[in-house]
Amino acid sequence: MKNYGMTLLLGMMMTACAPQGYEAMNNIASNVTNDIACKDSKLEMKLWDGLKEHLIAQKEMPSAEALKQALRDQVQKLADENPQLSKEDQERLNADLEKLVVSLLEEAPKGERVETPEQLLMLLSAIDVGDRSTVFRSYMQDKVRGDFTRLNKTIETFDLNCPSGDSGNNSNDNASSGNPSTPDEGGDGQGSNVVEEPPTEVSRDYVYHKAQAVNAGESLAVFGARWAFATTYQTCQSVSLPDMDAQTPDLQGIKITGKHSDGVGSKREIASLSQVQSTHPYVKSVTSYGEGCFNVKSNPLIYDYGGKPYGTTAADSPIDMFKNNGDGTKVLGIDCSGYVYTSMATAGLRLKAGRALKASDSWAWGSSSYVEPQDNGLTCLSKISVTPATSLKAGDIVAVYGHVLIIDKAGADPFGIRNAKTESDCSKVKSSGFDFTVAQSSPSKGGVGINFFDARVYLPTSSKMQTGMEKYAYYACLAKVNNKTYTPNLGTLSVIRHKGTSDCMAPRVKMARESCIQSCSSLRR
Repeated sequence: MKNYGMTLLLGMMMTACAPQGYEAMNNIASNVTNDIACKDSKLEMKLWDGLKEHLIAQKEMPSAEALKQALRDQVQKLADENPQLSKEDQERLNADLEKLVVSLLEEAPKGERVETPEQLLMLLSAIDVGDRSTVFRSYMQDKVRGDFTRLNKTIETFDLNCPSGDSGNNSNDNASSGNPSTPDEGGDGQGSNVVEEPPTEVSRDYVYHKAQAVNAGESLAVFGARWAFATTYQTCQSVSLPDMDAQTPDLQGIKITGKHSDGVGSKREIASLSQVQSTHPYVKSVTSYGEGCFNVKSNPLIYDYGGKPYGTTAADSPIDMFKNNGDGTKVLGIDCSGYVYTSMATAGLRLKAGRALKASDSWAWGSSSYVEPQDNGLTCLSKISVTPATSLKAGDIVAVYGHVLIIDKAGADPFGIRNAKTESDCSKVKSSGFDFTVAQSSPSKGGVGINFFDARVYLPTSSKMQTGMEKYAYYACLAKVNNKTYTPNLGTLSVIRHKGTSDCMAPRVKMARESCIQSCSSLRR
């Protein structure tokens, strides 16, 4: 009783003298030190998730000083419970933990000029998954990896008592680890060994549509993009509408209010709801939504640069399109990388081998990450090769610095090279002869957001995409006329494909309000 009273008194004194934000950081520190005592392999994951969950839930910058103090206090508590932990051991452990905090909460934000919790969330998420899309992020990858390696080596030298019940073997931890114990839904990515979800109405509907797609020979990436599309617009009708093209009228009622904080994208808001409702191609014809569905017509989703779908770090968190999130504006809507990640995650397609799919990872990968996937942690994606017989396929991802999209449909001759006979013919191939459709979230047609767009009409609106895809067409044409195989490495644009291997499949991430598309007879287009 005496020891309990002393511990309580010390705890009250620590809290009273602690820096602002101490209590929230102390929860993270407590989890970390418990894992240190138990030598739990999930220590890194819990630190990342603790910081990210704080940023998502509290929408405030975590205090580096508060976390340092909380970790020192928890290490002292650990030492009190483990007399074998010497003062020198404590000092080594405190020094290693402090270096990690400095890297994550001081050096990284300073290097990228982070000003908001949302920007820090994106940065920490990117470092967590292995992004090296900039020189600074590459440097931080090595720095943080070195910090964790040093910490783990220090921990290995200790022989500590693991608190009862803190061995890290609860079901939530297993579900969110990089090696989930439950079987995946997709087998080899082509529909073999499909494992159905528990028999709920939504999951039965999902499995039915997935089986339809697989039996038709469609890729799971295409299926995921369409499932995400229909769920976002809360109607089956959205998927069945024609591709946007030159005849599609521009969206009216959108106002550009300035530039995003990165100085690149524009901020958009709805100036006239009635005009948006009457001109949005995926909203204007909808007369009503089912019971329990989100009324998209009353609160339309448009293109929101920096917008992300909402999700937490919990293993079972759904992706929610109907809650404002990200560092865009207050409108509902997401950016291009948010849509691509959602499409892959809801189809059970990992981007990184061994990493569990979680809703919160929509923050992790930006469009730039996809351009050189092998360098940025996207180990489940690889650049395509063009052969005399094959080139672009539905389900491929196309990325430039600043935009990323998915190929929804590809014709038999997607690059329009059927009649090419010579290398000279190949140099004349233009996007006007392409035959494929893109699925994306883009500012096209006045800021529609998530859309299906005829590539022949879309590409001239994006010079980087057009130039890069015409170069891919050139290589595809060369492969045909020279009877060779090429793997284009342009440096500015990449076409990449999911590997479909077992280590790149995982239990999918559900989406909020999926039940509203149960009535879809088909998601095929």
